[in-house]
Amino acid sequence: MVKECAIGMVEEVLCHDMKTQQTVVELLKQVPLSANTTARRVEVLAEDCTSKLKADLVKADAMSLAIDSSCDRTDMEQLSVFVRFFDGNAFREELLCLLPLPGRSTGEIIFNELTRFFEKAGLDVDKIVSVVTDGAPSMVGLRQGLASRLSAINPKMLTFHCIIHQSVLCTKLDNKMKDVMDFVTRLVNFIRANSSLQHRVFRAFLEEMSAEHRDLLLQNDVRWLSKGRVLERVCDLHAELVSFLSSLQSQKAQQFQTFLTDRKEMAYVCFLSDIMSHLNHLNLKLQGKNHTVADMYEAIEAFQGKLNIFERDIRGRKLHFPRLQQHCEKNGMREDPAMVHFVTKLAENFKERFESNRKLSRDILLFLRQPFSVTPDGQWTSEAKKLLPSIDEASLQMEVSEMATSDTLKAHHQESELAEFWINVDRDRFRNTRSVAMLLLTSFPSTYICEASFSAMNCLKNDARNRLSDAHLGDCLKIATTEYKPDFMKVASSSSHCHLSH
Repeated sequence: MVKECAIGMVEEVLCHDMKTQQTVVELLKQVPLSANTTARRVEVLAEDCTSKLKADLVKADAMSLAIDSSCDRTDMEQLSVFVRFFDGNAFREELLCLLPLPGRSTGEIIFNELTRFFEKAGLDVDKIVSVVTDGAPSMVGLRQGLASRLSAINPKMLTFHCIIHQSVLCTKLDNKMKDVMDFVTRLVNFIRANSSLQHRVFRAFLEEMSAEHRDLLLQNDVRWLSKGRVLERVCDLHAELVSFLSSLQSQKAQQFQTFLTDRKEMAYVCFLSDIMSHLNHLNLKLQGKNHTVADMYEAIEAFQGKLNIFERDIRGRKLHFPRLQQHCEKNGMREDPAMVHFVTKLAENFKERFESNRKLSRDILLFLRQPFSVTPDGQWTSEAKKLLPSIDEASLQMEVSEMATSDTLKAHHQESELAEFWINVDRDRFRNTRSVAMLLLTSFPSTYICEASFSAMNCLKNDARNRLSDAHLGDCLKIATTEYKPDFMKVASSSSHCHLSH
């Protein structure tokens, strides 16, 4: 189709120069665009990027893995494995492999597939300093999980539960809050999914009313920001929803209208909308590539401090709950004990998950962020020794003490990013401190990059391309996610002859 369009454009543009037109058209007809040729090009480009990645990994001192799995369009379980490492100039996050799991996805099977890949690729498992997973039993099981099996091979390896997944688990709804969320979900489904005609009429109604939004949003438990966005949209369209439901002649519509006009029920909806917006703000901070462990834990600690403020605020002025505040002032209401309990429970959940099972202490993360603020002979040096047994703890303390007196390093620290600062620290003068910092910077804090790759995977292997093989899916995903640039001249020169279109 592309070739036919290109030929058509040439014929239109060069209609007055028939000789040139004929020459260009003949050249375009020779462009190799057959299905097989395209597949070969994808294979070659993906292999070129993979060979560069493997070469860099062989030279790297350490690497960390982010591992997660998801089903593609044909229900094939695909294990996404990303690697983070320092290539000598900068930290890279690259797709190491996409491994299909045709049968069960137990910890043993995942471990065997992963170690087989490492052996085939000539990579050293001992170089893995940390592994982050989504917390599934097959990943973190005490005896049979992937993490425990890798730890048996490499005892000094750290294992993390994805910080984003943990924060989402902290916000699990129960009792009254769950009932309210379920009812809002049924309301949205009634408007959008009960009837196509009804959905069209509702959108036309919103347009006629010049509403703030043109539709409701569907709730999806898999999407991290879903609950908050759905609740915000329902609150923004509250008046329009009441008016639309009153025009429908059905018992269900009457039930939903009663819910929306109930002051107490709407107070819960406003509260959930406010608290979920704060949680979504945290989630967005945690998302993205090239985040360090220190960045993520700093964001979590900051949010825990905010929860203490929220707990006091909801009993008083409700400055941080604007929708609830407006609703209470309008209807002469006070906060419900269930709301106070939810905020208290939320703070407890965050404390339990991020304090009880903490793998890295505050002091060693403070050393990474602010090396001039830590005590040279503190307990964190012992922790650093456990993380990296090859360092000299006494020399580490002396180096930290020396760094605290360096005005040049302090100025450089203020002017540069965290990773850039440690990369440029003199590796001979501060060998031990730099080694510990580089190990911490190598660690993945979340599986966000795996989740993002699954979105790309579903775009590649969609309903129209559901026969895409596992090997070609991996190649396409490699090209879609890599930061390596293929050596096109080398790839072109390696081909013995040109394959014309069939």
